[in-house]
Amino acid sequence: MSYVGFDVDKIRGLAREMRKAGVTAGPLHRDLAKVLADAEAALGGVAPTTSQPLLDAMRGGPAKGLPGVLATSLPGEAGEIDRRCDRISPPNGGFPPGTVVDPMVVFDRAEPDEGKVNQALDLIKGLNGKDFGTNGNRDDVREVAKRLEELTPAELDLLLSKLDDADLKRFGALISDTGDHWYNPFDANGLPEGERRDLLSHLLERSGPGSWPKLAADLPGVQPGFDTTDVFLDGVNSQSGVSTSGLHYGVPNVPLFADGGVQASEVAQGTLGDCWYIASLKATAAADPKFIQDGIRQNANGTISVRVWDKDGNLHWVTMTPDLPLDSGGNIAFARSVSNGTTTESWPAYYEKAFALLYGDDDGGAPDGKDGDSRYDRKEHGDYGAVEWDFTDKAPPYVTGNDADGIDLDYDDVKKAFDSGHPVIVSSHSNMDGVPDHLKKAYVTRHVFYVKGFQNGKMVLGNPWGPGSPDLVVTPDEFKRMFDDPQKLTVGK
Repeated sequence: MSYVGFDVDKIRGLAREMRKAGVTAGPLHRDLAKVLADAEAALGGVAPTTSQPLLDAMRGGPAKGLPGVLATSLPGEAGEIDRRCDRISPPNGGFPPGTVVDPMVVFDRAEPDEGKVNQALDLIKGLNGKDFGTNGNRDDVREVAKRLEELTPAELDLLLSKLDDADLKRFGALISDTGDHWYNPFDANGLPEGERRDLLSHLLERSGPGSWPKLAADLPGVQPGFDTTDVFLDGVNSQSGVSTSGLHYGVPNVPLFADGGVQASEVAQGTLGDCWYIASLKATAAADPKFIQDGIRQNANGTISVRVWDKDGNLHWVTMTPDLPLDSGGNIAFARSVSNGTTTESWPAYYEKAFALLYGDDDGGAPDGKDGDSRYDRKEHGDYGAVEWDFTDKAPPYVTGNDADGIDLDYDDVKKAFDSGHPVIVSSHSNMDGVPDHLKKAYVTRHVFYVKGFQNGKMVLGNPWGPGSPDLVVTPDEFKRMFDDPQKLTVGK
C-alpha cells in the first residue's frame, strides 16, 4: 500500500504534543486567572483589566474558554488524529497489497466496500465480446458509468488497482465511439460528449495521483496530446521563431495564482499557435477578472477543474491532472502568466488545457500554408492540435458561455462596444500590405489581438503573446486598413 503526502510518525508525534499541552492547560488557566484578579484589585475598578471576552470570562472563575477548555479538547483531538492514523496505517493492513490510495481523498472515509468494487469490476469485464444488439451499447456503458460514479474515492482507487489495462481501454473505446453501425444507423453507441467529459472529470477528481497515469493511458480524453501540433512537428513557433524542442509533460513549479489574482496583462500565449483563444481569454480577464478567477479551482486531490462551455452551450467543469506541456528547461511551454520575464502563475495553462480537451469545432484546414499535408491538415478533437489555427469567433463561447457578436469594422462601433463593458477581439491580415513602417515591429500577420483601451483618439490593441510584446496604437484609419472581423464578447450567462 502506498500513500503520498502524510508522514504517520510525525502526525502521531503531533498528537503526543497536543496531549502534553492539554495537561498544562489547566494550570495555565489558573495562573492567568490569578494575574487578572490581581490586576483588577490593583486597578480598584477604575478600568477593566481586559477587553477580550475569552480573558474576561476567566477572571477569578472556573476554566471557561481558552486555555482551560484545552485540557479536554486537545486530548480529544489527539485521539481523533490517532484514529485517523490507524486508518492510514492499520496494524493488520486495510487494503490489499499493492493498492495505491490517495490519503487526501480517502483520509476520513469508510473502508472500501469490496462487494461494490467487484460488481463494478465484473460489469467492465463483461463488456468484452458482448453483443450489444441493434440498440447499440449506450445503455450498457451508462450502467458502468453509473456504478463508477457511486464508488467512494477509496473504492475507485481499489477498482483501478484491480482492473486490467485491456478492460479499461475497451471501456474507454466504447464510451468514445458514438458512431452508428453500418447495419443500423439508428442505434445509440458510446456516451454523448457532455456525458463522457463529465464522467472523466468525475473519475479524475475522485481518484488518487497513483491512478492518474492509468486513466490517462487507457481513457481517451483524459490527457490532451501535443504531438500533432505544428509547433511540435516543426520544433519551432513559425510566427515568433521560438524553439519548441524538448516538449514534455510535467508538473509546473509555479502556483495556480500568485498574489493579486488574475492579471490579464501578464497572460502570455507561449509557443502554441492559439492566439485566437488566448486573445479571448485575455480580453475577458481584462473586463472581468473575477469571472475568470471564479472559473478555476484546485481540488483536494491535486487535480484542477476549469469552467468551460461546450459547442452546444452546456456548462462543464473540466477536471485535469496537474501536469502541463513543459519546454526543455522545465518551464510551462504554452499559456502562462509572466512578470518581469519570469513565469509566475499557471492558471492560463489550465484554461488552455481544458479548452483543448473540450473544443469541438475544429474542422481541419491549415491556414499555416500546409494545406493538404495530412500531418497538419486534419480535423482533431481532444488535443492541443485541435486549438491551433482557427477562426476568431469560435473561442468566445467556450470562455464566456455566449456566442460572439460581429461588429462593423469601424472605430466608433468598436469603442462603443468596449466602453459598454464588452471585451473585443480583432484579427490581423495575412500580409503586411497597408501597415505603416512605424507599426511593422508590433504588427503580426494571421494573428488575433484584443482591445485594451483608447487614448487620444487612437485604439490600443494588445498582443496575446503577452509582456514584452508592444501594444499597437492605431488611428481609426489604420485600424480599418490593418484589421478585420472585430468580435464583441458578452461575459457570463
